Amino acid sequence: MKEKLRNILLERSDDISRDWQERIAKLVPEWSEETLKSFMQEMMTALYIYLLDQKLQAAMRHIHQILNDYFPAASEGATILINSFLLNRYILLAKMTEQGESALNSLEVFGFLNDLYNPLVVAVFEQYHVTNQPLMLPEQFSSSCITNLNALEFAGVGFFVLDRDATIIYWSRGVEKIHNLKANKVVGRNLFEHNPEWRHQTLLESAILSALQNGEGKELTDIKMRINKEKFIFNILIAALFDARGLPVGCSILIHDVTQQKSQETQLYRYEQYFENILNDAADAIILLNENHRIIMWNLAAEHLFGYSEEEVFGKDLSLLLHNTQHSLDEMGQMDQMVIDKGFVRNQRMRMLARDGRNVLVEITRTVLRNKRNDFIGSSVILRDITQQEQLRQQVIQSEKLSAVGTLAAGIAHEVGTPLTSISSLAQILQMKVENQEFKDKLSLIQQSIDRISRTVRTLVDFSRPLTEKVEDIYLNNVIEHVVRILKYDKRLKHQEIIVELEPSIPLVRASFDQILQVFINICLNAADAMEGHKDGRLLIKTWSNSRLVCASITDNGSGIAKRDISHIFEPFFTTKKDGKGTGLGLWVSYNIITSFSGDIKVESIEGSGTTFTLSLPIHLK
Repeated sequence: MKEKLRNILLERSDDISRDWQERIAKLVPEWSEETLKSFMQEMMTALYIYLLDQKLQAAMRHIHQILNDYFPAASEGATILINSFLLNRYILLAKMTEQGESALNSLEVFGFLNDLYNPLVVAVFEQYHVTNQPLMLPEQFSSSCITNLNALEFAGVGFFVLDRDATIIYWSRGVEKIHNLKANKVVGRNLFEHNPEWRHQTLLESAILSALQNGEGKELTDIKMRINKEKFIFNILIAALFDARGLPVGCSILIHDVTQQKSQETQLYRYEQYFENILNDAADAIILLNENHRIIMWNLAAEHLFGYSEEEVFGKDLSLLLHNTQHSLDEMGQMDQMVIDKGFVRNQRMRMLARDGRNVLVEITRTVLRNKRNDFIGSSVILRDITQQEQLRQQVIQSEKLSAVGTLAAGIAHEVGTPLTSISSLAQILQMKVENQEFKDKLSLIQQSIDRISRTVRTLVDFSRPLTEKVEDIYLNNVIEHVVRILKYDKRLKHQEIIVELEPSIPLVRASFDQILQVFINICLNAADAMEGHKDGRLLIKTWSNSRLVCASITDNGSGIAKRDISHIFEPFFTTKKDGKGTGLGLWVSYNIITSFSGDIKVESIEGSGTTFTLSLPIHLK
């Protein structure tokens, strides 16, 4: 700021001199233009000695000469000189804030110039015993200065000066507005005697007296004061004024009325609390992005959904939540551009990635954010987790498929069963009549194929009918022990290891023993097929329970299930086995049996490593 002042003084001295002369002319209207011009040259010299060379004593010697040359009485001339310097201060304020007219900038410059001029003004005042008359303020300023001073007054800023006895010697228009008292009513009076509201502030009175007596300045904030029965809140800056010997001779006091600001801050704080509560109570994840699509706000729902805290994601790109694939990045890039071009994106589905690796399916709604100039400044993002909703939808689709198969099953059995019976009968007759062994072998193959088709049709019909099996309390460990005895005779598991880990104290469940037995056999035989060709195949069957469910798992270390196939394995007629080795109905049947008893089947598989089926049935409470 000092460098800026120096440049203005050197580069714009003619402008400063001209503006200053116009204003001083109103202080001494009786002077001729020639006298005024000569006076201005001397004043500019004194001012530049003080401001540029920073030589107060040299400037005072020049001022003494000016007083002798132009005024009959030094005290009268000193008053005009002090007013002239104050005028010059406002001229420089205008010059220094022409390109920055904010109240904050003006206040900083005003404080800087005030501190700069105070030693000179105090020195003139003390040396020539100026009478306590109101120091005159300029009636007109440049448009820039008027704008800045209006901004200061609008902001409730006032400034006054006290001498060593706390007598008011300067009272600005800003203070006039705050106290509703004109300068000519208060200048020359003691601050505390004439303004009791200042005396009642113990902390404030102590700070002012400390500045006057000890030269210690102080800044006080949030000082509450009642003026004319109206409540105010002030920030107050007290600065001591010193003479050439460094002794305190007075103080300047800058007061800023922050009543409205504090009220607005309180109201803003309430709005912020409301806004924060709304955001954090929202069920959907809400994110704000800046103009570079980086995260600047992240609510609690987003934290719970993705597992990241706001501190961890602040300033990060939204791609943090995407799968590391080109498709995902391209999809997000297209969405970014659509938001800018169109202004919004509604209910677009996207798969995202949580911190723990979970896949999260969300519906995204993004809306553009623009400022008053219609510049793009960011976007709001609302993410609704529809992972569970999608799972339920898939279950409904699965149920509809199963329902359709059940409806068609009886018709299929009739349409297929009748021709099969005829074909089977004819094949048996031909086998009895032909002598050629080759024909007999081929007819035998036909008969085997017919039997396989018949079994498939019977299975389909059996599980499309309402369950008629006996439902009773069963001990799941007994079912598994029975399954293991049967599996020992299957050639596919003859050389594989079967491990059983059964929790002995599991509760009873309500189900059909034979149907649950069939479920375990179906899954175990599938495991046997998956381990075919493995020399170290292992089948592990476990049971356990919790407060609501009895659970069992069947784990193999076979070939596993491809990720693309897992969502289809419970569909009817879906199989990954070679032709002739599977009907695609085993898991579909098992799924129907377990769900008919209010249970559930889940599968986890790693292709090439093995598969685990987990069955759960509700505990039967008698």
